[in-house]
Parts: sequence; C-alpha cells; structure tokens
Amino acid sequence: MAEPHSIGIHPSNPTFTRLAIGRAAVTGTKVLALAMSLLISCTVAAAGVRNDRPNLVGGELGGRGLLLTLNYERFVTNHFGLGGGFMAIGTSDGTIAVMPLYVSVLTGDVHSLYLSMGTTFLGGGGSVQDFESTWLVQGSVGYHYQSTGGFFVRPFFTYMVPTESGSDGFLIWPGLTIGGSF
Repeated sequence: MAEPHSIGIHPSNPTFTRLAIGRAAVTGTKVLALAMSLLISCTVAAAGVRNDRPNLVGGELGGRGLLLTLNYERFVTNHFGLGGGFMAIGTSDGTIAVMPLYVSVLTGDVHSLYLSMGTTFLGGGGSVQDFESTWLVQGSVGYHYQSTGGFFVRPFFTYMVPTESGSDGFLIWPGLTIGGSF
C-alpha cells in the first residue's frame, strides 16, 4: 500500500498547498456570501412600515381610555412604541380627565399581534365605570393592521385594575383604534 506522501499529497508539496488555499478561498467566499445575504435579509426585514411611518394618530373607542380618546403613538423601532391619549368628559359629579399611557409591542409588520402594557389616569371630580380619581394598571392584547399608505386599525381587549388599596374590582374592556400614520 502506498504512503499518502508518495503520490504527491503532502503539505510540503506545492500542488497540495495551492489546492488547500483554493478550497479555503472558495469556502471563505461562500461563507462571506451567506453572511452578506443573511445581513441583507435582516436589514430588509427590519425596514418595516413603522420605520417609514413611525407616528400614529387615531381615535380609540373603548379600550384603555374607557370611552373615547385621541391617541398619539411613536414607534422607536418597527416593533416597539410609546403612546398616550387624552379625553375629558363631563359627568353629573363634574369633569373627569382620562389619560392612558402605554408601551406597545408588535410582532409583525403590516399584520401583527398587538401587545400593550401601561397605566390610565382618571382624575377630576366624577367617576367612569365606577372608577374615581385613580391610576389603573392595564394590559392589552389584540390585532394590528397598518397599510403602507398610512391607514391603521387595531381591535383589542384591555384588562384594567385600579392601584388604590382595598379595591378588588377589575374591568375587561374591548377597544378599537382607527387612524393614520405619518
């Protein structure tokens, strides 16, 4: 049986060295091409509709604002946003202001699962849904659609609980936000 070096396959043989360097260069080029294609696809995936239109303005019926609020939301990435809303309403006991403040997480781009956590402040003289001047801790889950043209709609459900001691009530409230983005 012949020794491997006797047929010219040996690290000291110049032909072996050229073949090894050639294969390493081809392998390195393939790895580089694969890494670049993954990087480009990640960049394309990261460039979503909220990167182009990160500001959302809309009206919210029900939901975390309880009745009707005007909301503004700013997405700092395509999947993470900060928002707030405002509503003032007169009741038989006086005027009450409702201010939801929240963070939003979206798992997709145009069509997405919507998740949100935050607080809603109820202040003034009066009550809404048996809650008087208090902070409500809230969490929401729903669906979010945002077109590339700017229209968005978000149906969701919100779970709210007051922060005041001795209060054992909670509220699960449906909501719908419709608006535009720029």
